Amino acid sequence: MKPPAVILLGGMVATWNHRFLHAARRRGLAVLLVDGPTTGLAGLVEQRRSASSESRSSESPSSESPSSGHPLHGVTDCAEREPGEVGGVLEACLDWTDRWDVRGICSLREEFVEAAGLVTDLLGLSGPGLRASRVSRNKFLQRRYLSAWSPRSDLVVPAARVARVAAWDRFPAVVKPIGRLASSGVQLVLTPAELVEALEAYQPGEVLQFEERVVGPEFSVESLSRNGECLYVEVTEKRTTEGDSPYFVELGHTTPAVNLTESARANLLAAHAAVLNRLQFGTGIAHGEYRVTARGRVVLTEVAVRPPGDSILALHWLATGTPLEDALIGLAVGEDVVPPSHPRRYARQVYLPHQPGTLSGMAAPNGAGLEVTWFDRAAAHDPVREAGAATDPPTVRCLMALKPLGSQLGPLRESADRVSMFVIDATSPDALDQLEAQVSRDVHLEVSR
Repeated sequence: MKPPAVILLGGMVATWNHRFLHAARRRGLAVLLVDGPTTGLAGLVEQRRSASSESRSSESPSSESPSSGHPLHGVTDCAEREPGEVGGVLEACLDWTDRWDVRGICSLREEFVEAAGLVTDLLGLSGPGLRASRVSRNKFLQRRYLSAWSPRSDLVVPAARVARVAAWDRFPAVVKPIGRLASSGVQLVLTPAELVEALEAYQPGEVLQFEERVVGPEFSVESLSRNGECLYVEVTEKRTTEGDSPYFVELGHTTPAVNLTESARANLLAAHAAVLNRLQFGTGIAHGEYRVTARGRVVLTEVAVRPPGDSILALHWLATGTPLEDALIGLAVGEDVVPPSHPRRYARQVYLPHQPGTLSGMAAPNGAGLEVTWFDRAAAHDPVREAGAATDPPTVRCLMALKPLGSQLGPLRESADRVSMFVIDATSPDALDQLEAQVSRDVHLEVSR
């Protein structure tokens, strides 16, 4: 009889967010990871295994090795495949079915969503579905399938770029490169002249999309569904650079959203449900990003059928006391999961501003009770280690530098340019605001110009 297993595509995420691995281990599932060759996934897993083995061999038989319990030591196998080579990812997963009873497949990264949709469909496993997986991976298809919730947009292929620029007459406008991720290359243009100038930043062969600018606060909606039935849904409020920059870099998230009327919340949830219905969304997690205009119209920015980025999953955990990762793994393997309860706290992630230069340090004054965690790829771990009780005082859950010392820092143009962040939670929005102000005041980035 084959042992049960779950496959995590985009598995490098699980080397950072161990809650996925804990969820699999709790169910007695072997963990099989797939990610791109440039991630170094196999080397990282082997490094952890070696460290765990050496630690165990140096201890007495009666002792317990902390490192032997490291979640990465429980990864059974991994494969390195290019995300865009769907056939290669498919064959890697099918090869594992010879040795393992693959109960579920889950994509943790955007690049693997389409491959996950195909494999789950081929093997008859639970998943978002072929339409949701395909359409969510393409900005142009999203605008066409989801036109009822979308701004006006034009697809701009390289051969027609000059003609499309001349014909576009809706300003302000947003330019988006179709093939990029994490807000890379997305920028605002105010005039035809700015549009022509902005295009110099893109490769001649890049496919672009022009969109009419929609004004209004931005929110994301995270939901868990089983066979099209929504089990859990909550709204996260976003904070970006758009007020001070032509770019749209996310600088903060708050779960649940605080600056949201009941009617606007109801409209958001209704729009998200309609979007998922249009996509024929089946089972798993969805992350939709929307704007709410002054007239109350909900406009879709984009939708993804994989876990949200940044620390949004941790925010839901802090807010509800229950990790979404556990439910997501359960849904992937066909369980009737118990969804998280309604939030009982407010949680927030904040990215600190920085000046261009060389990162030379990050510190908080003595007595502030803050400890800086420096990102270490070899020992990566989500810095949010626990969710407290509902009645905990306002708490700093982590303070982290996202780049190593000596990094060259430039202006904020995309998510990868961010340097540091912290995560906090509290019982009320006012207490959350006060703690954010305190941490922002106490923490100092040291940048040499």
